[in-house]
Amino acid sequence: MDIGLNVGMKTGLEQTLSPTMILGVTILQKTSMELETAIRDELETNPLLEVDESVSDEDREVRESELDGNDVNDDYESRGDSLDGGDSMDDSDRGALDMGGDFDDYGSDRLGDGTREDDASFNEVNMMRESPDEEWDRPIKDFGKPLQEQLEDQLGIWKGTSKLFEDLAENGCDEAHFRELVKYIISSVDEDGFLSSCDEDKVCGINSSDKFIVEIERVIRGELELTEESVSLPVHEAFHVLHGFSPSGVGARNQRECFLIQANRIPGFPVLGIKILESCYDDLLALRYAKIGKTLGVSTEEVQAAVRAFARLSPHPGFQVARVPAHTISVDLKLEEKNGKLDVKSVRSSNSRLRVNSTYKALANSKSASKEDKAYIRAHVAKAEEFIKAINNRYSTMELVMKEILKRQKDFFTKGPAFLKPMVLQDIADVIGKDVSTVNRVTNGKFVDTPYGIFELKRFFTSGIKQKATAGADGSAEGAEEVVGSAQVIDAMKKMIEEENKKKPLSDQAISDKLAEMGMKVARRTVAKYRENVLHVLTASQRKQ
Repeated sequence: MDIGLNVGMKTGLEQTLSPTMILGVTILQKTSMELETAIRDELETNPLLEVDESVSDEDREVRESELDGNDVNDDYESRGDSLDGGDSMDDSDRGALDMGGDFDDYGSDRLGDGTREDDASFNEVNMMRESPDEEWDRPIKDFGKPLQEQLEDQLGIWKGTSKLFEDLAENGCDEAHFRELVKYIISSVDEDGFLSSCDEDKVCGINSSDKFIVEIERVIRGELELTEESVSLPVHEAFHVLHGFSPSGVGARNQRECFLIQANRIPGFPVLGIKILESCYDDLLALRYAKIGKTLGVSTEEVQAAVRAFARLSPHPGFQVARVPAHTISVDLKLEEKNGKLDVKSVRSSNSRLRVNSTYKALANSKSASKEDKAYIRAHVAKAEEFIKAINNRYSTMELVMKEILKRQKDFFTKGPAFLKPMVLQDIADVIGKDVSTVNRVTNGKFVDTPYGIFELKRFFTSGIKQKATAGADGSAEGAEEVVGSAQVIDAMKKMIEEENKKKPLSDQAISDKLAEMGMKVARRTVAKYRENVLHVLTASQRKQ
């Protein structure tokens, strides 16, 4: 084997991004909240970067005089001249100085640090802790606990009756053991709120030698009916306690049992509806109302009236629990009306207006500074200027994209969301001269405040349905292809379904025909896709009442 060093040549293409370009792309794709965090981190790491507080011209002159080396006492002398003149003092200032020549009581109501006694509670709250670590030991508010944790919290505050505990003791189960049984059932609840069994011949969580746990697993697997005759008292009561927790319907083994738990807990729920769930559930799923009425000895109209009450039941009780914190939306752009026209304005926080610290920057040209100090300052000045440029470019690019969106979607902002036109990212990229990936970064996670509410920028980009225009009045051939926005089609479908006859709901083909009469030729399969994926509406047979 020949092992050695070889020299060779090859050709290839490689794209390399400069650090400045990487920084610009990173800042551009950040949301407002992420940008605030990035600015805060950069302010902490770069001493030459500071927030531009937009001070007045007079304050700027004072600061420049201080940087020039003027005596600070000159500032106090100028302030003293204004006090001697008396013109700058209001009545409250004079009242504070007019003490009758006796200053012994002045400041008697103040503490050693000069604050008033009324501020003592504020000072106590903000006083330094003995240990810096104590600042980080404050409890954090829990938001969006998992369903199982919420059920365990309810079990912790649940208090049974003395009669129940006596009956449990007679069946060989004390209170502590009973709570463990309920806790075991809770551990079997999935995210949807239904019970899921452990693997066969395997009991999870508690010792499998416990006869009650084995019995619970058999109930969950459907091997035993959940009745007083089929299971022991502790097991029956453990399920009963869980079924009384919130959200209503939690701890069911199947959909039918979930509906029964909820129906029995709703005051005034139709008795016929409960009977339908108990005896005719399969017929209910098949919408065989006539057969249900014949089985229960009631009319079809009574069955339909009872079925309407099922709208109060939730098929997935676990979905009622918020498991994630709410997403905070921060507006990046705003539409303002000026001289009868809408104009785009970026919304910037005070922290996003940055500048380079002039004091440190001046040291770079100072003779007293060492070479190392000058090199450090120049490097951080360049870094600060690049960061400021990236932030300014972010806002200017967003305004550029939003202004073009405003031009193309003028009807949306003046007439309403129903007039949203089809548009893709490439349409904007071609006009503003940017890459489509840049437009994608601008529209993703950025929000604009409009007269019709707050929308994410990508909301204005929708697909369309191509169709040929009608022939002209002169009898000429068919016109050029035109595009109908999907939002317009969806709004029309939603209105049709809301106004349809509930006894004879519209099928997908009927909706397609009605859309064609309105000048929108949409295929039946497209109607079905919008109905299922966008409107989340059932089929016509399932909507029939």
